[in-house]
Amino acid sequence: MVGVDFDLFMERYGYKILFGLFGLVILTIIGVLALSVYTALRFYGLFAGGLLLLLGAVYAFTVKRRVLDAQAQAHAKYFYDDRRR
Repeated sequence: MVGVDFDLFMERYGYKILFGLFGLVILTIIGVLALSVYTALRFYGLFAGGLLLLLGAVYAFTVKRRVLDAQAQAHAKYFYDDRRR
């Protein structure tokens, strides 16, 4: 019985498999984002849905970013000890 060498298999097909999986993950993320935009526009209409999405994006890139940054700094103070030993 002829066995397939794992190193040879990974050399020939490993990067293609990893590229396919990575592409599938990226397409899933973009698909969920596009589906949520489509649903918001369909449910609320073009004007109200677009305004809701615009306000959500502005909120995410201003207020939410600052909140997450403050949380990260607080966790860094709590979990990271920068004193010399």
